[in-house]
Amino acid sequence: MRALVITGAGSARVEEVEAPVPGAGQVVVDVRRAGICGTDVELFTGQLAYFAQGKIGFPIRPGHEWCGVVSALGDGVDPGWLGARVTGDTMLGCGHCPRCAAGRGHVCADRREVGIVHWPGALAEKVLVRASSLYRLPGAIDDRAGPWSSRAATPGAPPPPPRPAG
Repeated sequence: MRALVITGAGSARVEEVEAPVPGAGQVVVDVRRAGICGTDVELFTGQLAYFAQGKIGFPIRPGHEWCGVVSALGDGVDPGWLGARVTGDTMLGCGHCPRCAAGRGHVCADRREVGIVHWPGALAEKVLVRASSLYRLPGAIDDRAGPWSSRAATPGAPPPPPRPAG
């Protein structure tokens, strides 16, 4: 699949990369839209503080604001997510520490950040995400607004019902 890869400060290109395969609790989303914000500009220029702090380095696959359709499920994921139009959280806590247990995964000391810290981003044809980070997009929000709509999406909503066979 194709993905944008920032190879160094001020240098990026579209590359063929391995398509993601969902593990337990994960899904693959076919990306319909991805946003570019100031964080992505700082990734491209190499000026994001995470570089100086040693948290990240090049190459990096950006894209933390996105929407798309779930196309593959890992083990343990409710089948109702297949075909759902979704967006998702950027910050992914470890899920096990006291901060995560308290619902504060965004400040987990071992968090990943989609498209920023140790998790390939959505400026690609597909993005791998945890099913627990998904938000179903309401029909009133089209794909142009989808990447910026996680606050308007339905947090913690159950997946949509399974699609009928056939």
